[in-house]
Amino acid sequence: MDRVSMVKNGTRRLAIFALLLIAGINLLCDSDFVAKALAQEAQGIMVINEDNDHYFKQNSSLMNEKDLQAYIDAMKGSRVTHFFMCPQGQRTSYRSHVHEAIWDEVDGKTSDNIWAKNCKILHEKGIDPYAVWIVRCRENGISPWITMRMNDVHFVTERNYFRNTNFWRTHPELWRVPHATSGNWTDYAFNYAKKEVRDYHLACVRELFERYDFDGFELDWMRFCLHLTPGREREEAHFLTEFVREVRKIADDWEKKRNHPIQLSVRVPAQPEAALALGMDATLWAKEGLVDWIVASCFFSSGDMDIPVEAWKSQLEGTPVLVLVAIDDGISPGSGVPRTPISEEVYNAWATNHFYRGADGLYLFNLVYRPDLFKKLIASGLDYARVVEAPRRHPITHHDYMATPNGIERDMQLPKKLREPADFRVAFGKKPAQGSVFVVVAFRESASREGENFDPNSWEISLNGSTPTALGVVSNATIYGRAQSAIRAEFPLSAALDGENCVRVAPKSNSEATLIWVEMECGF
Repeated sequence: MDRVSMVKNGTRRLAIFALLLIAGINLLCDSDFVAKALAQEAQGIMVINEDNDHYFKQNSSLMNEKDLQAYIDAMKGSRVTHFFMCPQGQRTSYRSHVHEAIWDEVDGKTSDNIWAKNCKILHEKGIDPYAVWIVRCRENGISPWITMRMNDVHFVTERNYFRNTNFWRTHPELWRVPHATSGNWTDYAFNYAKKEVRDYHLACVRELFERYDFDGFELDWMRFCLHLTPGREREEAHFLTEFVREVRKIADDWEKKRNHPIQLSVRVPAQPEAALALGMDATLWAKEGLVDWIVASCFFSSGDMDIPVEAWKSQLEGTPVLVLVAIDDGISPGSGVPRTPISEEVYNAWATNHFYRGADGLYLFNLVYRPDLFKKLIASGLDYARVVEAPRRHPITHHDYMATPNGIERDMQLPKKLREPADFRVAFGKKPAQGSVFVVVAFRESASREGENFDPNSWEISLNGSTPTALGVVSNATIYGRAQSAIRAEFPLSAALDGENCVRVAPKSNSEATLIWVEMECGF
C-alpha cells in the first residue's frame, strides 16, 4: 500500500503500525514498544516546543554537549512524548549553507546578543545542538521533531536587526506589502505567492532534512500566520498547497534514505474556516495524504480555551490524521484586557475541554520560559484521567486577532458593559465526579457605587438557570485580568453540564460595571 492510499483509507492505528512495519520494526516481538505505544495513546500526546532562542539565552557555561544532554535528560520519565525543536526563524541557530547563521554579521557588524554569541560558541566547538538533542531524545524515549517557522517577522521594523536575513532585507518586492512602511510586522512578511519566496524556504527545508535524522517535521504556519497577498489569500491558497506537496515529496525521499517513517505536521489557526480564509487549506492537505498531524492553534494574544476540535474531526473524517491543540502561555478574554500568564489550573482546564472534544494531543508553546511550571506539568502530565479531577479554571477567551481574518467569528464575549442581564458561554469539558462548581465574574471597576463597601449581592449570577448556594467577594481580584473586583459563586455539581455551560450575570437596582472576566472552576 502506498503512503497516500494509507492516509486516505486507513485508520489511525493501522496507519501508525503500517509505517512502523515499513521501518522494519517487529512490533509483535517488542512488548515494551507495544506497551509504551498503547500507554501514550491512552494519555494523549504531549508536545513541547523548544523555540529558536530559548536555550541559547542562558549562561554561556551551558554551551557544551553535557549540558545540552542534561536539558533533554530532565524530561526523561516525564509525560513529554514529543520534543519539537526550532533551528531557525529568520536566521538559523546553526551554520547553514542556504541562510545566514544568527551570529553572522549585519552591515559589517557582529551582534552582541547572547543568542548569537552562544550559538557561535557551540559552532566553534564543533557541536550541533539539534543533532545532540535528537540523539538524546531517542535515548530517553522521546520522539524528536524539527519545527520550521514559515514566516517569522520578529522586529522586522528595526533597522539591521541581527535576526533578520539579508535576503529578506534586500528584497522588499517579495514582502506581502512590497516596500512596506506601515510599521505593522506582518506587512513585511514574505509573500508565498512569489516563486522566489517558496524556493528560498524550500532550500532550508531540504537542508534540514539532509542535516538531521528526525521522526517528524513541522511546518509552523503560525509564526507568523499571514503568508499571501493581502485580500487574496483564498485565491492564492494553492501556492501554500504546492509548497506542502513539495515538502511531502522531500519527506518521502528521506523516508527511504533513513529507512524509517517521517511524519509531517502543520500548525494552523484554531478554526478550520480561519485557516482556509488565510490560505492554509489543511483539510485538503490531510485528504491528499500530505500531512499526518494538524495542530489547531492560537497565535499569541490569547491562548484559546474553545478550539473547535469536533469541526476539524468532521472535516477529516475518513483520514487517520491526528488533531492536536496548541496553546501559548498567556490568555485574555478580549480587547483591552491584559494578557495574563496561564496557571496550572488553567492548563488543566484547557486539556480537559479539548480531550473531551476529541483532541489527540496537546502542544505547549512557550511553556519552556516558565521553568517551575514546566517541570511540574511535564512531571504530573495533562492526561485526561488526571486533569478531569484536578483543580481547574475555565476562563472565557477568544479566537485571537491575527489568526482570525475579517469575516470569521472571533467569539469575543468580553469585555461587556453590563446594565442588564447577559448570558455567557463557557467551554467546560467533562464534569468532575464530585465536589462543587464555582463561577467567578470580575469587573474592571469596583462594581458598585460604594466602592470599598462592595456588596456581591448587588449582582445576580446563575449557572444554567441554577442559583448559587453561596456568594462571596474574591480578595485577589487582580489575577482575573487585573480586575478591581470579583465575585465567586458556588453551585452544586448538578448545576454544571458536560461541554458548554451558560453563565448569566445580571445587575440589581442601579448596579453597573464593565465585566472583563468570566470563568468556571472545580476541584478546589
